[in-house]
Amino acid sequence: MNDAGTDDMPVESTGETGDEPAPGTTTTGDEPAVTSEAPTRPVCGDGIVEGDELCDGAELGGMACADIDPGFTGPLTCASDCLSFDVSDCEGTPAEWVVRLNELTSKGAASGPFAGKGDAIELFNAGGAPAELSGWRLSDDPLLPADKTYVFPDGTTLMPGERLVLVELDPMTGEGELPFGLSSSNEETLTLVDGDEAVVDALTVEGVAAMVSWCRLPDGTGSWGHCQQTLGAPNLEAVTICGDGVREGAEPCDGLDVGGAKCADRGFTGGAMTCTPQCVLDTSMCMSDLAAAINELESTNDEIELFNAGADPIDMTGWILTDQAFDATYDPVADLEKLVFAAGTTLAPGQFMVVEKGELAGQHPFGLSSNGDTVTLLKPDLKPVSQVTYLADQAALSFCRLADGPQGSWSSGCKPTFGAANSK
Repeated sequence: MNDAGTDDMPVESTGETGDEPAPGTTTTGDEPAVTSEAPTRPVCGDGIVEGDELCDGAELGGMACADIDPGFTGPLTCASDCLSFDVSDCEGTPAEWVVRLNELTSKGAASGPFAGKGDAIELFNAGGAPAELSGWRLSDDPLLPADKTYVFPDGTTLMPGERLVLVELDPMTGEGELPFGLSSSNEETLTLVDGDEAVVDALTVEGVAAMVSWCRLPDGTGSWGHCQQTLGAPNLEAVTICGDGVREGAEPCDGLDVGGAKCADRGFTGGAMTCTPQCVLDTSMCMSDLAAAINELESTNDEIELFNAGADPIDMTGWILTDQAFDATYDPVADLEKLVFAAGTTLAPGQFMVVEKGELAGQHPFGLSSNGDTVTLLKPDLKPVSQVTYLADQAALSFCRLADGPQGSWSSGCKPTFGAANSK
């Protein structure tokens, strides 16, 4: 790659020093000094290349497809952000490798071979030659700190047309590659550099836009936008956009639009149905007539706390605690990892009951995923008492209700207080 740049040369002073006007002011005779206006920010779309813009509309700064790659011909266009060129209309096969960030998700794959493996980033070689990636680095911090940077191992090669999907590293199992996650709510900047520290590709994206998929269309050369999740396969434009507040296609909900869904539809007697950022109906704020509730949990040691907010003891004999999907088809016989509370188990008024993970009596045998999970408390007749859904990393320390009890709202980043009142 060729790096182009200009040196900021100092401007030589030609005037005498003394009672001169301050920099940025002009004076005429006895008129008062007038402060000059601050420079305006570049406006993408005005047809003028300014600031850090590489192009703007039809103004391409003299660049052509052949300047991008000698194997290209045809018309070059400017990307919608004015910070890169769009080569989707260029013709021909690149003579060299063209490795690009191609797709990413800040909520992990919902299905397929990368499901349950955390945040993911796909690279794609849109060029005509193999790319040797040994020693290349990828990070969500432009400074490339060692603890937040993935270093491609020796022998890593990306062939023409090949895709490479990297997933978040699981510190418990050692599976995965990326020592960093992608925020689903804040801005993220990804930087890919080669072995000579030259920037190969970079991307700044609002995390919420990538909750499902943020990808290039077409692969490797196009502009970024909302996509269907196709990690490891050709990119496809999104049929619906989760997060725009409008239910579309097969979306059961989007933002505040829950499509008329009610807690009663799931067997609860009250509360409000909500929607997760991934556009899945969420019953975490649904309630039953009882004062018992799942009150706090964490996905490191997998502790789960139950709380009785009422004035009377609650007999929990035969109640079920599970992280299996609960709907009309739930079969407790087939659920081999559920906890069934023993005869005589009672939750006293104001009691915080902590259920630990394990195989002993009173312990639950299932684990809580750091990538998100749903936990349900059921009565013996399978009527739901309480249910909570948390997303990736929300329960690493403590995911809890504030205030305690079935009417408390769920919050991430709580102070772990298992066995006592919840606290932020």
